[in-house]
Amino acid sequence: MASRLTARERTVLTVAADLPDCHPSIASALASAEDGDVISIRPGLYRESLLVDRSVSLSGVGDAGEVRIEGIDGPAVCSTAEARMSGLTLARTDGDVAVDVASGTLSLDDCTVEASTEVALVVRADAQLSLHDTRVANDAGAGVLVFEGGRSEITGGRLHDIATTALVVRGPSSAHIVDVVIASASGGLLVADGGQLTVARGRIADVTGAAMTVEGGASLDATGTVIVAGGGIGVLVTSGGSATLADVTIRNPRGQGVVGMADAVIDLSGVGIHDGATHALHLVERAQLTARACELRGAGHDAVVVADSASVTLVDSTISRPAGTGVIASDEATAALTDVRIVEPEVAGAIARDTARLVLEGGSLRGGRQGAVWHGSSTGALRRTRLRDVAGDAVHVDPDADVELEEPPVGDDGHESEVTAVERRSTAEPAAAADADDRPDGASELDRLLAELDELVGLDSVKRQVETLVRMHQMAERRAEAGLPSPPISRHLVFAGSPGTGKTTVARLYGRILAALGILRTGQLIEVARPDLVAAVIGGTAIKTAEMFGKALGGVLFIDEAYALSKDSGSSNDFGGEAIDTLVKLMEDHRDDVVVIVAGYTNDMRTFMAANPGLSSRFSRTVEFADYSSAEMVTIVEGLCRVNHYSLEFETRAALHDYFTKLPRDETFGNGRTARKVFEEMLGRQAYRLGSLTEVDALTLTRLVPNDLGPLPGSAIGAGVGRVDEERVEQLLGTLRELVGLDDVKTEVQGMVDLLTSARRRQAAGLPAPSLSRHLIFAGPPGTGKTTVARLYGSLLTALGVLAQGQVTEVSRADLVGEYVGHTARRTTEAFDRARGGVLFIDEAYTLASGGGNGADFGKESVDTLVKLMEDHRDEVVVIAAGYEREMDQFLATNPGLDSRFSHRVRFANYTPDELVTIVNQHATSSGYECTGSTVAALRGHFTAVDRTASFGNGRYARQVMDAAIANHARRTRTIEDPSMDDLVLLLPEDIPAAGVIGA
Repeated sequence: MASRLTARERTVLTVAADLPDCHPSIASALASAEDGDVISIRPGLYRESLLVDRSVSLSGVGDAGEVRIEGIDGPAVCSTAEARMSGLTLARTDGDVAVDVASGTLSLDDCTVEASTEVALVVRADAQLSLHDTRVANDAGAGVLVFEGGRSEITGGRLHDIATTALVVRGPSSAHIVDVVIASASGGLLVADGGQLTVARGRIADVTGAAMTVEGGASLDATGTVIVAGGGIGVLVTSGGSATLADVTIRNPRGQGVVGMADAVIDLSGVGIHDGATHALHLVERAQLTARACELRGAGHDAVVVADSASVTLVDSTISRPAGTGVIASDEATAALTDVRIVEPEVAGAIARDTARLVLEGGSLRGGRQGAVWHGSSTGALRRTRLRDVAGDAVHVDPDADVELEEPPVGDDGHESEVTAVERRSTAEPAAAADADDRPDGASELDRLLAELDELVGLDSVKRQVETLVRMHQMAERRAEAGLPSPPISRHLVFAGSPGTGKTTVARLYGRILAALGILRTGQLIEVARPDLVAAVIGGTAIKTAEMFGKALGGVLFIDEAYALSKDSGSSNDFGGEAIDTLVKLMEDHRDDVVVIVAGYTNDMRTFMAANPGLSSRFSRTVEFADYSSAEMVTIVEGLCRVNHYSLEFETRAALHDYFTKLPRDETFGNGRTARKVFEEMLGRQAYRLGSLTEVDALTLTRLVPNDLGPLPGSAIGAGVGRVDEERVEQLLGTLRELVGLDDVKTEVQGMVDLLTSARRRQAAGLPAPSLSRHLIFAGPPGTGKTTVARLYGSLLTALGVLAQGQVTEVSRADLVGEYVGHTARRTTEAFDRARGGVLFIDEAYTLASGGGNGADFGKESVDTLVKLMEDHRDEVVVIAAGYEREMDQFLATNPGLDSRFSHRVRFANYTPDELVTIVNQHATSSGYECTGSTVAALRGHFTAVDRTASFGNGRYARQVMDAAIANHARRTRTIEDPSMDDLVLLLPEDIPAAGVIGA
């Protein structure tokens, strides 16, 4: 009997599996414990799932980690009482939850939670979790989830190595964390749906997504917290959320520092945002932000951006050395700056555009190409603001702008003074003569072109690189004027990236910029492609290339899809290489009178650069054009609306953003071209919507509403390609269950359906969804229903809304492998494209790993192509590879990437004799025949006696037996002159062929 030592009316129960007079398990001790008892646990591994339903304390004996509790058929701990645990490691390697606080209060002191579950710790309705110096890790899901009114207090400790979000607070729930470190997570803190989160003296580091997210009317109060080296946004507040940040530092974020969207309310005090890759503050969609005593330093782009109808108020703050402009207000936004210091912006101090309002009161603005600027019909005021060391206009106001100007002190000599003159210049007025004298020829045109470049949507890195090239050329001129040698500058460029990202537009601007600098004579753009350079006859290519090159002299020769010159077209008479050789020579002969820009996909351009040794030395600089983000795509559509006098409703903007986020981005994605296509389709749908109305006012004709946005193209997995048809899912699962045998297969497929359904439901609830691989290996002998199950699986994925069409494209080696170099990749790609939106079923896939008896075998090339296509289009096609069990192992070893892509293996076993009898019976019934009891016995005897070699056909063999029995029945009944109905339909034992006859 376990020992019970009474002390101060509390009982200590000892747990040790290997000691006498101790409880062998923790569950046993819990069953014996009463409220207030202490359970002392000796070092060891305890594989049990605990239900703590009484007020007890569980204490681990020994050093940290020596007492380990691993949940086996549920959470390691489910608590429903007021319980305390200390010195324990709680682990769970699968399932939903590692520690479940269902009700009551659970305190974990100096514990470790190690999980590979959807959520490590869950705090449910009216329950409370207290963590003190506790470490939480979960490599498969979220860290701590507090929802349904739960509460959590976390003091000290770490939430680290979290696959999704470290802490989630949802619904009328609350959490308070102090001195907690969050590291190496996909997301940091998320508070949503009216939840409340308080953070004090925290540290968030190496989070790939947003460090803090507030949404759905939730609130965040953070003080004394540091966010370091985040991969995304520092603090995101949206959907009516509110955030108060005091003495918070955000360093080196890859995204914006603080973002406010959709009615967000943000209050900053003593906040520092340092050295971010883009904007420090970004406000859109009616968001409101107030900042006092803040420092925004070294922004990688414009420091403060406020758009739509958002507003920002900055008081007693500093904006220093942004790579773009200090503050930009556009649309109907408002920016009010009081006693704000803007120091050395690369572009301008503050700019207002459209009908935005910009007010500067007090403070100072030092450096930059421009000072305070009001464009368009913007409004605002400039009062008592010191402007100094501005290279261009200190103050610029367009004719339609309405700005109140008080005479501020301006220092022209770099020192603050009492000079009270301010320059007010309209775009319609000529520049002062003194300015024209002071500037080099073309300087005003250069500024205009650079401003035009800056106005392009997105392309931040491209703009930075072009401006860098401009400054290098300007510096070279200054060195020449000073009698110093000019550094070598290669003007030829590689523009690498997807289509529709503005490569041609930037190339045209680049040529005009070089002309404004005096580097090129005219700066015109001559755009060519392979057909403009390559001829079909010997000698013609050099002539065509030289002719197009001559047209570009003095300007820019832009070669689109330049990689096509280096690709073998499959013909022995391909002259793309001749065009490249001619270009290389012409670029050398006219190196000072032309700029060549070659453009195309990034990977293809690497192949192009390797086609000629002279290319890499002439094209020493590559400008990468990234795909537009969803927000940038929306901005492009908004620009098209402005040009064509349309307007987007607020809900339409949100719907557009969601549309572009979910839109499949394959090789056909056109970026800006796609945005234009979507815009034009919206116009068509609006016209159809309004066409039946007899009277339509002008305002209605300009408004685009969410219903004008068409459905997503049906080609992606998990991108909302279709609604879930629960009835169809159950019908298909019923069909699967009715298949003969295949018990393991049915279990696997049902499990995949359950996982996909769970992932969908978790996404709908705002919870992180596990990453699922849908590609399958069907391993087993022939005739076991692999193709039938593949068709059912494709239909199930369609009914679940995962696949667009669900069609099954069946292929084998002959459909994928070509006859000469380059043929295989094309045939494999064509087969893969036919399967887009459905299932690619590769029968006898292992033959791709064998030589096929041919010395020049291209099976491996097909596998390599498949691996790349599966990665490039992982959300568009499900691939099922089928074949014998052992041979499929050889197939997976063909390419290192196959094993990771086929993470699920479904094993098809040989049918048993009884299952084969059932299959024959089914075929007989469907053909209008019946088997007597003695016939069934004869069939069972046949299938038991038959020799099952590796090539045994299972279901196919059963069909052959059925066909032979019908033939024997026909011969037997042929001589019956007046057969009865039984004679015509009954199969008798003598009709069943002997074992070994079929296929002999």
